[in-house]
Parts: sequence; structure tokens; C-alpha cells
Amino acid sequence: MATKHIVIDPVTRIEGHLRLEVVVDTATNEVLEAYSSSTMFRGIETILKDRDPRDCGLIAMRICGVCTVTHYQRSIEAVENAFGVSVPKNARLMRNMIQGALFMHDHIVHYYLLHSLDWVDVTSALTANTATAFSEAQRLAGVAGNSAWIQSEETLITMKAKLQKFVDRGRLGIFSKGPWGNKGYKLTPEQNLIAMTHYFEAMSIQRDLGQMMTIVGGKDPHPQSLVVGGVTAIVDLKDPVRMQLFKDLAQNVKRFVDGAYMTDMYMMAEAYGDEMIAQVGGGLKNFLVYGGFPLEDGDMYAAKKLFPGGLVYNGDLTNVTNFDPNLVTEDATHAWYTTATSPEHPYNGTTTKNYTGFREKINNIAYLDTTGKYSWIKSPLYNDTRVEVGPLARMVVGYAKNDPIIKPLVDDFLTKSGKRYKIFTLQQEER
Repeated sequence: MATKHIVIDPVTRIEGHLRLEVVVDTATNEVLEAYSSSTMFRGIETILKDRDPRDCGLIAMRICGVCTVTHYQRSIEAVENAFGVSVPKNARLMRNMIQGALFMHDHIVHYYLLHSLDWVDVTSALTANTATAFSEAQRLAGVAGNSAWIQSEETLITMKAKLQKFVDRGRLGIFSKGPWGNKGYKLTPEQNLIAMTHYFEAMSIQRDLGQMMTIVGGKDPHPQSLVVGGVTAIVDLKDPVRMQLFKDLAQNVKRFVDGAYMTDMYMMAEAYGDEMIAQVGGGLKNFLVYGGFPLEDGDMYAAKKLFPGGLVYNGDLTNVTNFDPNLVTEDATHAWYTTATSPEHPYNGTTTKNYTGFREKINNIAYLDTTGKYSWIKSPLYNDTRVEVGPLARMVVGYAKNDPIIKPLVDDFLTKSGKRYKIFTLQQEER
């Protein structure tokens, strides 16, 4: 069997950078082996050791320059948990507002600026008929039951001209060297033009969300308004002008989510529905959610949350269990740290560097030592099982728990998109 060993390094869409190595069967293009490695040592645990607990949030949020609030708030909550501290109601509300702004920001940034061009053929948009594209945008928004973000054909004409200038000048920037024209792209030229229009509009929406986080967080990125025990001040929370601005910005973001983001989700469901039904990239189908946005005062872990926590194993929505933080561990077998005798709970975890390097070079390329240690990332486990976390997990667990917010929204999307995707045991039929 003839094989090819491919290295992609760095993948810069994540903090810490990523290196991917895959071994491919050259006859069938089948991936035989695949490994990922974080090649940048962060060492946040080491930096925090022996520091004043009040420094924890300000240091920990430097893990990432995008999702700063999440690391900031979670690390402060860890200190509050250790000292048995409960925050007052206004602080809880303020924290939810900051986290909510980041929540919207990160979903939009992740999809449009980091992920969407995996599905969108940029240069195909140059052949689009703008009148047809405008009609398509209205149709897709109608499927979603919303008003389209694109309000006129002129918007699409302007975007098409902008893309043409980029191509003519050889200034595709981040769009350069894409596999344009590959048969894996399934959107029509008109749909590609719609997607690119939304892509550029997302940059403007990102600015609005940054302003929202600044209003309630003091600055963006890396806000500084959270402290152990609450927040530094609630001046803006009491200022009707500032709160009205926050609301106006939030409503504009909602219009974008309804008219652009959801339009694109239905468009992707139509174009790539067969892959979804075939469960391409289905992953582990074990989903874990801690829960988010406490709706009650007091113990933040025990409080009712907007997004419920829990676990679903093997995609079985008939069997959902509650999350137990004591079952979380980290395995350093293949990470560049001294390996413990067994996976350790984060409370007891050790971070002792043990860098062993790469294998010897082959054809002047140093490959990962996949039989030993090859990454700075520890492998998180739950009850000795690997699980998926994130947006999909949040929807799956919420659906399994019959959450009154999540379940109707998921059902609505699955119904309107025309298919019941055969991913979970409760969703076997096509509509």
C-alpha cells in the first residue's frame, strides 16, 4: 500500500496553535492515521502557582484572546468555590450580561471568521447572478421564518465587485491558496455570494459585540470588571443611557443572527444534508455540558441555569445523566509532562514539563513521536471516557432533558430544514 504522510503546521484558528499529521492511502485518499498536537507551551497552571488568588482571573484569561471572559469568570468562580463565597444578585446579572455578549461574539466569530470558508467557495461567488442571489437570500430567510439581513440586490452587487477587486489585484489575503473549484464545495455561486456577504457583515457585528462587552466589562478583550465576590462596580448597570445602548446593540446582533446566521444554517443543511444523515464527522457521540448562565442566586453550581448540564452517551437521548465534576480527570500519557500513574483530577493535577521532542527527521521533516509524547495538551476524560463539549453538546443535552427553550428550537430547525438527521436514537426518520 502506497501512503503519504502529510503535515499541516501551524493551524492558527486556535490559541496555542495546532499541528496535524495524517497518513493517507494515496490510492483511495483514505486517512489511515491522524494525530493533533499543540506545539506551544502555555503553562498557565505553573504561572498561577503560589500567586495571590485575586490574581487568578486576570492571569487565566490570557489563555485566549477571543474567549477571555469565559476563562476569566470560570477561574474567579473556582476561587469563590474554594472560599465558599456567593455573589450578590446584581453581580450575577452583570456577569451573565458580559458572558452573554461573549457567547454571541464567539459563535459568530467561530463560524464566519474561522470556519465558514471550509464550506464556501470564494471565487465561485464571482460568477453569481446577483438578482438570483437576492431571491435566494429572501427564500432562505423565509424558511427560517425571519427577515433577510440582505435588504437589496445592491448589497450583493457591491460585494461581488469587492471580491473581484481582490482577485484582480492578487490580494486574496486569507482567501488565497484555497482549494477553490473543488467538488467538495456544494453551494451554488449565488449561495456563495450570500455567504461571503454575511462573512464581511460579521466583522461589523463583531465590533458591536466588542462594544457591548466594553460597556459591562470595562474593556475588550480581557475585561477587568470581575473580582472574587462580585464585580468592581455597577455604574453602567444603573445608567439608563448605557443600558439602552447595550440593548440597541444586542437587538442589532439578534437581527443579524436571525437574518444572516440562521439563513446560512438552513443553507448549509440543504447543501450538506446528505453528509449529516451519513454522520460524516459524527465523532464520539458522547456529549458533556456543565451548564451555563445561572438564573438563581447562591451556589452557582446548584443554581438553575439557562442551559442545563448533563451527559449523553452514544447519542442515546433516552438516557441522560447529571454532570459530576468529581469524575473529570486529565491524562498526560501522550503530553509533554511527567506522567502520573493514572489520570488525575484537575484539583490534584501536576504540571511538570517533560519535553521529549520529535522523532528523527525524515526527508528533512521532523515528525511527531506518536508512540510516546507529542503534544502540550493533556487529554481530558470524564469517568475514563472521552466526551465532546461545546455548542452541539449543549443542544443535545438540552434536547435530551426536554429543556423548554432548547427542545422547541431544535425541533423547529429540524422540521423547517426538511430532514430528521439520523444522528441520535430518537431521530431515525426523515421528514
